[in-house]
Amino acid sequence: MKSVNLTFLTIALLVTMTMCSCVAYRPQVAQIPLIHEKGELQINGSLGLSAPLGDAYLGATATYGATDWLAVQAHVNWTGDRGAYGQAAAGAYKAWKNAVLEGYVGYGFGGNRWESNSSDENTHIVTSRFHLPFGQLNFGWAGLANGHIDIGVGLKGGFIFPNIYDDKYTSNSGQHQIRTCTDPVALLEPQFFFRAGGKHLKWTLDLGYSQLWSTSTDKEVFSGTSAIYMPFTITTGLTYDFNVFEKKGK
Repeated sequence: MKSVNLTFLTIALLVTMTMCSCVAYRPQVAQIPLIHEKGELQINGSLGLSAPLGDAYLGATATYGATDWLAVQAHVNWTGDRGAYGQAAAGAYKAWKNAVLEGYVGYGFGGNRWESNSSDENTHIVTSRFHLPFGQLNFGWAGLANGHIDIGVGLKGGFIFPNIYDDKYTSNSGQHQIRTCTDPVALLEPQFFFRAGGKHLKWTLDLGYSQLWSTSTDKEVFSGTSAIYMPFTITTGLTYDFNVFEKKGK
């Protein structure tokens, strides 16, 4: 009985959080490509789910080996009418047989909007926009098991510059309760991925985690508003590599 009550309480708490909070940020899981050579192009499409509140989205990533050491990447994801995010990055890569080390610098921009009408008298709208300059280091192994498995990790670090507008309006009194937040937030975001399948087309699984810190020592993240962040994201999808080590004869 205690287990049933605890489960019910947990579900009720999560539902309550969903009703009263706007998800201002979640791990932005772009594909870790592990580019091996000039001319290599990878395209990834994925379905993501963030926890603990279950914020689902569609994502896509494209990465291209522009030179023998330079790679460029673009990523977008979309949560329907709730919001969207996009980022662009460029960086260097180095391959040692199957092992690959990559380092990127990039810039992202996104936002979310949440609206609740609890009654005919109350309307609550939270709008979140943010800029995210970042650096990311990736390491892993591509083409294991005769080209059928890729595996690796990534670590992103940067700063979120938010612009959150939290407006609660009560029609019978005509009052607005307006709260804002523009305090920068430090970010550290590790990521793990696994890909398996054919040499060109693979199924992908990515796990991302975000740890955020307020840059104001006396404040919490997104302080003063009802906005929150979700620490976990899991994505699954397909990755297609148009040029699998062809110049190296693998």
